[in-house]
Amino acid sequence: MTVVAFDKRGEGKSSRPNDPYTIDTLVEDIKDLLEYLDIHEQIHLCGFSSGSSIAQLFVLKYPALVKTLILLGAASYLPNVEYKQQLKALEEIHKNSTPEDINKITLTNMFSLSFRKKIRRDKELLELYKNDMGLVAQLKDPPRYQDYVNQWKILKGFDTRELLHTITQPTLMMVGSRDLGNLGESKAMHEKIPNSIIEIFEDAGHGIIIEAPEKTNNHMWNFLKKYIN
Repeated sequence: MTVVAFDKRGEGKSSRPNDPYTIDTLVEDIKDLLEYLDIHEQIHLCGFSSGSSIAQLFVLKYPALVKTLILLGAASYLPNVEYKQQLKALEEIHKNSTPEDINKITLTNMFSLSFRKKIRRDKELLELYKNDMGLVAQLKDPPRYQDYVNQWKILKGFDTRELLHTITQPTLMMVGSRDLGNLGESKAMHEKIPNSIIEIFEDAGHGIIIEAPEKTNNHMWNFLKKYIN
């Protein structure tokens, strides 16, 4: 089994173009990457947070290319009011904040209180988080304000609620019980996606892939083993 992991454009170690790319652009990036890598068999598609939004649109546009779907910390739509509030919050945060300040804010928003205490005690883990964070918060080559804005703008108008029932691929959903913005959404999505199961991680925040990596990986592997030829 081949695993392909990539940072979408605008975050992590990918280039950060300051042009008006959309979530549809990122869907096509996946398609282009598969073609570039000469991958023609069906894929097991996994997306976390905004990546789960891209994954939803990819499977809806190219269902024949996807064998299974894994959605972590997912939501099926972004209310316009929340969209505007987040853009305003980004502007306020970046007016007087250093990259270190922004990293701390992200730490608070992403993880449960118990994990935040753990990461502050574990200096090695804290440094790893600060310097190699793929969630547009790293301190090494830190993102610009415009990078954050571009990432947020891709979600403007995102809404798959009326289409979820058409996703027929076996789907695994995972979400933290402390992920208040996405827990209810993930539960609602589970009810609409016919062939889906959901795993709720107790006392975990949004960033379950970092907060509970072993548990996340075990659930994914046990799910995938059923569908690997």
